Amino acid sequence: MRGYVRKRGNKWSYTVDIGKDPITGKRKQKTKSGFKTEKEAESALTEIIYEINKGIWIAPQEIRVKDFAEDWMKMHRHKLRATTAEQYQQKIKSWIIPLLGNYKIQDLKPIHAQKYSAQLLENMKENTASKVYSITKMIINHAVDLEIINKNPFKNISLIREKKTKITTWTFDDLEHFLKVTKRYSDVYYRLFATAAYTGLRKGELLALTKDDVNFEKKFININKSLSATKEEGVKIGDLKTPSSRRKVAIDTVVASILKEQIAKNNAMKLKLGKEYHDSNLIFCHPDGRYFYPTGICRVMDKYIELSGLNKIRFHDLRHTHATLLLELGVNPKVVADRLGHASVKITLDTYSHVSLDLQSDVAETFSKHLKKA
Repeated sequence: MRGYVRKRGNKWSYTVDIGKDPITGKRKQKTKSGFKTEKEAESALTEIIYEINKGIWIAPQEIRVKDFAEDWMKMHRHKLRATTAEQYQQKIKSWIIPLLGNYKIQDLKPIHAQKYSAQLLENMKENTASKVYSITKMIINHAVDLEIINKNPFKNISLIREKKTKITTWTFDDLEHFLKVTKRYSDVYYRLFATAAYTGLRKGELLALTKDDVNFEKKFININKSLSATKEEGVKIGDLKTPSSRRKVAIDTVVASILKEQIAKNNAMKLKLGKEYHDSNLIFCHPDGRYFYPTGICRVMDKYIELSGLNKIRFHDLRHTHATLLLELGVNPKVVADRLGHASVKITLDTYSHVSLDLQSDVAETFSKHLKKA
């Protein structure tokens, strides 16, 4: 491999052979200038000769992050759930393109990743910044897969560490009080929130339930779909969050009774409204059969929490409450993991580590007492 350096005005440059054009057979060269000293030019020449000899040198391309990110999103949209795709699109538009969009992919260095991470942390919560940064790494990693760059400059920057969000849950007494207050005002919302608390289902899973999903004889719910809402597609029923989310959740006579009451209510409204009833076979829906909008459910829950005087939690925290109370009762974590649809018991134990630590304290005391007896 041949190459040389020379001085051009006040600056130095290098020229190197990069092989032959596969079509014309003519020798191809690359020249780069702008080096302050001869030593800098020689060092850069040595580096590119090494890359060419090793077969890892990639020809310069004028691909900017904004164009590549948009193409990546178009290519990967079909692999994502509608709500996830919408979130990715929003983060690419609001943060990735404004902060990195004008950079050429091949010009990105770890120093850019470090500056970028600091900018994200200045403008949002750390867990949100971590999500944006993760999407960015996926996009740039795709450039590595396509051999546009050799390595991902965002890979080893660890300034952003997602903090575990503190889980807020209720006690059995809190939960009972909330459900009593809700029942005073609305049977439908009482049944919805009670089912969520008794089963630990995700909001989308709960709102997608149909009569066919409930086996009243064997007392279980078959979780096989989820309801989601996006600005682009509106409300629709689609796939579950993960493959492990597809599961059967055992119910007792209380939940079975709640579901039967809601189904009977829907049937009565169907007879009353006739053709005006939107029959999607859903269990939890508006009186005329239309889908519940997920964000609307959250607003309703906030209203009833305020009326109950309890500390505010999110709808998803009913799921956390269900899991936490089960673990506190001594239910095997593997059973809880299966009930929640977690891919592994490790996820459950990591998520509810606060409960795990309390259980460890009990175990430690039990072990100590038995050893003293011995």
